[in-house]
Amino acid sequence: MRRRSDEGIVAEIPEIDFATAKVRSNPYAARIAREGIEVQVGRGRPKKLLEVGETEPRSVRFPRAVWKQLEGTAKKKGMTLHAALRKAILDWLTDAA
Repeated sequence: MRRRSDEGIVAEIPEIDFATAKVRSNPYAARIAREGIEVQVGRGRPKKLLEVGETEPRSVRFPRAVWKQLEGTAKKKGMTLHAALRKAILDWLTDAA
């Protein structure tokens, strides 16, 4: 009888001691609890331009120092860089109206 290749591997994995294990918090959990989350339903990648409604890709250039500051601020707020940029732009449009 042939042995499955993963049987030996599973036997070597030790059990986790949750009393001593380091637990990392989810940096996005607070924002998701506050604002909710949009989840794609269905299989596979969304069709082009239908990822989150009809969007159009654009590019913007900033000095490296500005990108680093944006990334740091977004991370502190539990957001991705691009989500933070989208929020900043949409907030600016709302305030300008």
